[in-house]
Amino acid sequence: MASSFLAGLGPAIWPRLASERPVHVPRVFEPTWISDLHLPLGAGKAANQTVALADDTAFHRESHEDAVTRAYQDRPRTRIYESLNVRSDGWFSLVALRLAGMLRRQVVCAAYESQAADRNLGAHDDEWLGVIAQMRGVKRWLMWPESNGVPVETVTRVGDVLILPRGVKHEVSTPDPPGYSVHLLFAVTDKPIEMQREESHGAARP
Repeated sequence: MASSFLAGLGPAIWPRLASERPVHVPRVFEPTWISDLHLPLGAGKAANQTVALADDTAFHRESHEDAVTRAYQDRPRTRIYESLNVRSDGWFSLVALRLAGMLRRQVVCAAYESQAADRNLGAHDDEWLGVIAQMRGVKRWLMWPESNGVPVETVTRVGDVLILPRGVKHEVSTPDPPGYSVHLLFAVTDKPIEMQREESHGAARP
């Protein structure tokens, strides 16, 4: 599955990674195929998988599924399955690893799950280049390619890919219908893999 995902993702993202503006690429993946790919969400998550419930600038983190359910019922918020590439096993881990090898940058994978009317982070920007694959449902993105400019609206549907450059302000919502969204984020950081190795080797010395 990882090889098939990368085979579809590659032609969509390589020519566009240097863009300073968001790029929406529709139907990179066949919708039925990608929506059927396994993701460790809800009761199927790994025992050590943390879930951050995002509300404005605050993150409430839980790892036990019952605690996640209670926290969500108390205050419905976007659920972020953090660092899937190291906390859960699956094809997405291989995708993150291979992207990191190709780009020579640390890549972190997370899944964002939301229902219509869930609270979320609000308008914000990120410190990484986001390669976003819409896995299920629909997501509405309001983005400001220029900080003082006019926002641009994009809707991602199952199989679409969105490339979101670092520092681009954006705000998201989950339309109703269908009232549900899951997207995968592959966050390409500025940290070179070589630097990570050097730090690791240095820490291991007596």
